[in-house]
Amino acid sequence: MKLPSNDLSSVEYEMGYGADEFGNVLTGQFSGVDSGYRCQVLSKHHWQINGNENDLKVVIKVKEMPPRKIALFSLPVLQVQFNIEKSNPEDQGLFFKRFFKYFHKGGG
Repeated sequence: MKLPSNDLSSVEYEMGYGADEFGNVLTGQFSGVDSGYRCQVLSKHHWQINGNENDLKVVIKVKEMPPRKIALFSLPVLQVQFNIEKSNPEDQGLFFKRFFKYFHKGGG
């Protein structure tokens, strides 16, 4: 996935995840004790990420979309919206670099 340009207020992606699976990764290893980020559940499929050592604040909401079907194969589609409420370009870049590292699925 392409990293967003720095200093944005909102970014949206479609990802091949179910909403619960996405939440498990986000609240698990992605924001674990040694990660540098804290994850707060705001409501079902709605989270806030804060940096432990910087002012980063990102609110994430997801919505399950109809699956993509290829012959008999069905892929989940998750619309993921990031609202960047507080950060600087360097902290945003580090956040998205870590995000895509943890959420990348197969294919190289």
